[in-house]
Amino acid sequence: MNPRYRRLLIPGLLLALLVVVLVSSLVGRAEGATAEPVVVSHIDDPRIQEASGLAISPDHEDLAYTINDSNNSPTVYAVQISTGSVVGTTTVSGGTLLDTEAIGIDGDGVLWIADTGDNRERRTDAALYAIPEPGPGAHRTTARRYPITYENGPANVEALLIDPSTGAKSLVSKSLLGNGTVYALPRTLSDRSANRATVVNQEAPSLVTDGTTTADGRFALLRSYTAAYVVDIATWRSVSSEQLPSQPQGESIAIEQQGRSFLIGSEGERSALIRVPFTVPVATASTPLPTDEATEAPPQQRTPRAGNGFAGATWFWAAGVMVLLVVVSVAATKRT
Repeated sequence: MNPRYRRLLIPGLLLALLVVVLVSSLVGRAEGATAEPVVVSHIDDPRIQEASGLAISPDHEDLAYTINDSNNSPTVYAVQISTGSVVGTTTVSGGTLLDTEAIGIDGDGVLWIADTGDNRERRTDAALYAIPEPGPGAHRTTARRYPITYENGPANVEALLIDPSTGAKSLVSKSLLGNGTVYALPRTLSDRSANRATVVNQEAPSLVTDGTTTADGRFALLRSYTAAYVVDIATWRSVSSEQLPSQPQGESIAIEQQGRSFLIGSEGERSALIRVPFTVPVATASTPLPTDEATEAPPQQRTPRAGNGFAGATWFWAAGVMVLLVVVSVAATKRT
């Protein structure tokens, strides 16, 4: 080898090694940045002051639905997620909606409204209301009303869970002290007589303000004012939990269509829609759910998302270049 080229060989390889490490580090940082919660938009509409439920449209891209809770008009608002603008309103009749706390959409495109709020736990007229998903634009519709009673007496329920694949529906009560309760509704609901909600678990987190389910119906996300809990629906046991970004009064949660993130919302003026990365659990190593939000254990870390095969292999590439450098250097020495 020409001595001049040999003198340039090792510095050149070292420079290549530096470039590999630097680029890999930058890619890794970029991926890490996407793993953080981000404010997508603000709902800047004076009609929406107490948003208390969120449902992502399966048929309309960049669209979600929300509704105010007690003492407001029975109106479902269609919101463009990326801007926070209201692009549709649906006035609902067919009953007296008093304290609407949750909404959800089933696999058949039916939007369900849970008129189940009951802070004093004395209501006898709790019900679900069902309407076709309205989409953008102004609409008026008459809902089908499905009355509900509870196995153990009136309950304050702010979370409605709908299995997208089967349509099975569950309710989760909000408890100020101690655990919440999970109720199962009959698979076929009646609009003529009361549908009895039966207790299936009494170890839900306290202060559950909303809930949503994964596309396969295996897991539920239950949110409180400060945390989100991933729950195995087969056992109703916690799989993991994580702290949520601070909000004035966090009242809503919905998994987005791709299943890799969820949105959370809050009551209040110009309430923010915040996107939080999410990885559907693979294993179901269940642990007990916390009983009191004030004393709950630190949230578990979210399972890291898979990398692109490059940024996560910095040291692999560096080691490879080092080995190549040594081999070439030895070969060059022998030739001289």
